[in-house]
Amino acid sequence: MRRRADRPAPGLLVPRREPVQERSRRTHRRILDAALRLLEQRGIEGLNTNDIARVAGVNIGAVYKYFPNKHAILALLARELNDRQTELAIEFVKQADASVSWQDILRGAIDVMIEGTRSAPALVALQSAMQANPELKALYRESNEAVGRLLLRTLQDRGFVFPARRRRLIALCLGEAVSALMDLSVAGGKRFDPQVIEEMKRMQVAYLGSYLDD
Repeated sequence: MRRRADRPAPGLLVPRREPVQERSRRTHRRILDAALRLLEQRGIEGLNTNDIARVAGVNIGAVYKYFPNKHAILALLARELNDRQTELAIEFVKQADASVSWQDILRGAIDVMIEGTRSAPALVALQSAMQANPELKALYRESNEAVGRLLLRTLQDRGFVFPARRRRLIALCLGEAVSALMDLSVAGGKRFDPQVIEEMKRMQVAYLGSYLDD
C-alpha cells in the first residue's frame, strides 16, 4: 500500500540536528515561530518550507540544516505543545491542596492544559493541525497518557486503590478519551468548544468514579 503524501514516514519527522551555539538556537527558534505563524494563517496544507524560511528571515538552507521537511518542524512544535500542556497539568496537581476533591483535581488539570493552549492562537492552530497527521496525533496521545498516569498516582497517594493490572489500561483510556475529545473541541475552526470540554470532564469523572466507588 502506498503512503499518502500527507503522511510522511516516521523517520522524516525527526529533526536533522539540534542547535548548539546561541546564534544557531536563535535561528532555530525563528524557524519554529515562523511555522507557527504560517500555520495559524494558512493551516497545515498551506504550509511549506520556502515560506517558513521567508517569514523567519533565513535562507532555505538554514531550514534544511535542522529539518528535512515541514512535518519534522510540526513534530517538534507538537512535542513542545505536549510538554507545555503536561507541565501545566503536573504543576497544577502538585500544588493542589489536600482538601481539594479528586473530581476538582481532574477538572482543574484539564482546564489548565486547555487555557495554556487557548492563550496563544498559533498553538490552537497547531492543536487543530495535529488531527490531520496520524504521526503527530500519536505524539499527543503519548502526552495524554502521561497525564493520565500522573492523575492515577495522585489519587493513589490520597489512599485510593486501583486494580494493579489495570492501571496502565486506565491511564491509556483516560489519554485516548482526552485526545479524541480535545480534537473534537477544535474541529471546524472552534477554539476548544466549552460544551465539548464540559462533557469531557463529566466522562472522565464518571469513568474514574466507577473504580473509586467500588
